[in-house]
Amino acid sequence: MTVLWTEKYRPSKVAEVVGNKQAVAQFLEWMDGWIKGKPSKKAVLLHGPAGVGKTSLVIAFAKEKGYEVIEMNASDFRTRENVEKIVGAASAMQSLTSPRKIILVDEVDGLDARADTGAVSTLVQIISQTLVPIVLIANDPWDPKLAPIREASTMIKFSKIPKPSLAAHLKKIAAAEKFTISEEGIRRIVESSEGDLRSAINDLQMTASAPETGPVLGMRDREKGVFDAMATVFHAKTFTSAVDSLNNLDVEPSEFFRWILDNAPNQLSPKDLAEAFEYLSKADLYLQRINTRQAWHYLRYAAAYMTAGVSLSRRTTPPKYVQFSYPESIKFLGQTKAVREKIENISAKIAEKLHMSTRKAKTQALPYIKIMMARNGEALAEYFGFSSDEVEFLKGGEVRKKRGRGSG
Repeated sequence: MTVLWTEKYRPSKVAEVVGNKQAVAQFLEWMDGWIKGKPSKKAVLLHGPAGVGKTSLVIAFAKEKGYEVIEMNASDFRTRENVEKIVGAASAMQSLTSPRKIILVDEVDGLDARADTGAVSTLVQIISQTLVPIVLIANDPWDPKLAPIREASTMIKFSKIPKPSLAAHLKKIAAAEKFTISEEGIRRIVESSEGDLRSAINDLQMTASAPETGPVLGMRDREKGVFDAMATVFHAKTFTSAVDSLNNLDVEPSEFFRWILDNAPNQLSPKDLAEAFEYLSKADLYLQRINTRQAWHYLRYAAAYMTAGVSLSRRTTPPKYVQFSYPESIKFLGQTKAVREKIENISAKIAEKLHMSTRKAKTQALPYIKIMMARNGEALAEYFGFSSDEVEFLKGGEVRKKRGRGSG
């Protein structure tokens, strides 16, 4: 089965990590301190642009030296309690499968100081008490809220991979795959990647799957519907054709992700489905990063995992044709659109009067106001400016209607 080259050629030894030799040396020096029992600081913060080898270095070191990696994402802990449960427990316990381990926490710059109450301070406290190395990963570590983490960590900067190093590595992969590509083709891929090795390898694999077209780096001008795109994903024969399913599609990538996710169980065998879900979970992580941080450069990774990853997972063909279905999650959003809009409008009115955010009004104030409406509805309606429809909704009118239809 064809696999994504970014995974196939991920470094298994530190010497195989491309570029950033100074950063690699600094990391090895920091780990040597741990090995000798005298680390300069108990955590290290690897920071720099995406696709330059930050995570790959840690995983390669662990494989080569026999460490277990406890890997987690900043989205795994949104509160002080979760940090203590996940990172705190791992930092104080010995590994069951390996005598040594490394805790790897990705996306620390994704922590929201307002939503992730206490997460930063608790993480700093855990760093001070940890019995094992803690590696933190960030693209941009300079947010003021991360100042305590910077103080507690050894900072190591990663830079974009130099063009000569990118070109040499792509040629090495092409030779291993017995794929011939011109110098001009390599140059175009290198220029397009802007120092992002992961992106360059993806583009090389796309080119290899359709060599007659040359490097496929741009968008196509053929419009297609979502059902055509779905058919492309689940029946594609090449990496390129699968990724191309997103080109000029008339739905957002996150919505198309739901289409693939909901239809995969009916289109793939159980064994193939397990592998497809692995790729979809990685795509989901990148889509979340795009959503929370507006980091649109991650879209190239999400697109590859959710299309080519799913396509390449398919080893067997189902015994009969199964028609694509409309995603239940999207159906639900459509069916509840009117209710959600009403809740948003009501919450906005509450927020304005009580001088709070709409989110807080919806989650904290609205439940109590719904209870109070049953006793003093007229006065509250006048104060907040609720319409008659909104008053009826807050008093449970719509719920009673649904029950009435279902009781017959």
